[in-house]
Amino acid sequence: MNAAVTPAPPACLSSAFQPIVSPAHRRLVGFEALLRGRDQHGAPLSPAALFAAAPTPQARRALDLAACRQHLSAFARASPAGCWLFLNLSTDLLLSPDCGVCGLAALLDACGVPPERLVIEILEGRIADFAALSRAVAGFQALGCRVAIDDFGADASNVERLWRLEPDIVKLDRRIVRAAGVDAAARRVLPALVSLVHEAGSLALIEGVETLAEARVALDTAADLVQGFYFAHPGPRAETARPDVLARLSRAWDSAPRDEAAQRARLAPLLPAFHAAVRRLAGGAPLPAACAALLADPAVDRCYLIDAAGVQQGASVVRHDPPGPRARFNPLEEAAGADWSRKPYYRRALAAPGQWQMSRPYPSVGTGRLCVTLSLAFETDERQYVFCCDLDWEQG
Repeated sequence: MNAAVTPAPPACLSSAFQPIVSPAHRRLVGFEALLRGRDQHGAPLSPAALFAAAPTPQARRALDLAACRQHLSAFARASPAGCWLFLNLSTDLLLSPDCGVCGLAALLDACGVPPERLVIEILEGRIADFAALSRAVAGFQALGCRVAIDDFGADASNVERLWRLEPDIVKLDRRIVRAAGVDAAARRVLPALVSLVHEAGSLALIEGVETLAEARVALDTAADLVQGFYFAHPGPRAETARPDVLARLSRAWDSAPRDEAAQRARLAPLLPAFHAAVRRLAGGAPLPAACAALLADPAVDRCYLIDAAGVQQGASVVRHDPPGPRARFNPLEEAAGADWSRKPYYRRALAAPGQWQMSRPYPSVGTGRLCVTLSLAFETDERQYVFCCDLDWEQG
């Protein structure tokens, strides 16, 4: 940070700290610093009002720099050992001459905060000079700081940034968990977003968790970190003694639904007919006869057989009265000879013969509706096959 820049903040700036929790560790691991301000008359000012009152880009950078100093100093005075400080820095400041690796290193040293305890948050949707920002991120990481992308999944999200910026942490936009708390489709998408973040090499943080229902959803996604008003409102000090936070975490954790367990319980009534179909197939029965009883269940859409190379043997046996039209993915419905060798439910079945497997919900190419595939590997005539059964997952 360039010492020549003199901030012109309002009468008083202060910090508030919101806890960030690791569900797996069941403890606080960090705090997000939030700016608070008052004018010369003592009236509170929101961050938006503070920055709106700054008349020029230089004044806004100066205010951002003053807020950075305030947060670092307050965190150093009352922070628990080993916890991160999540600090929002504008890209204007990060890329300005007033900021850089050397300037940030000097400021951290002056405030007594080791670089490895700082997580620099970058607002995901407001990246103009991406190449310059990428260089800055690499420099901050080399210094020892962690870097987070904030509000991922919001309006201007770009998945490419996950592997080009290589952030340490990705914060999912609060609107996603809010939608997932009330909408089944959003609830199915959220774990996939967390998985995408993990496969890009970053930790996933779900923010904006405000209710017990949202906390349950967040914990069931395998997110690494969570934060929000459900766990704790921002406070003036970064503290470890927050039993209320951990009690709320335990309450949400202990009552969180486990998707896989719930799905397996839902499948339990079908399993006797499913295993009976496999036994008939192993005994030499043709596919239509082997799965006739299974197809009588209204949840079953189709059955098919895959060989050890992953190729479907013959056509699928389909229910005669499927729910709704079957034309959404019409060109894909005929599957005789299709290669399913890369499907996870096929690979898992081959890896564990005799044990039934279940896929995550996905759109059926036959009905266009969400389905899950039940699969099981077995042998007959010294040849290995995988029996598959697609279930309509939108029923009940």
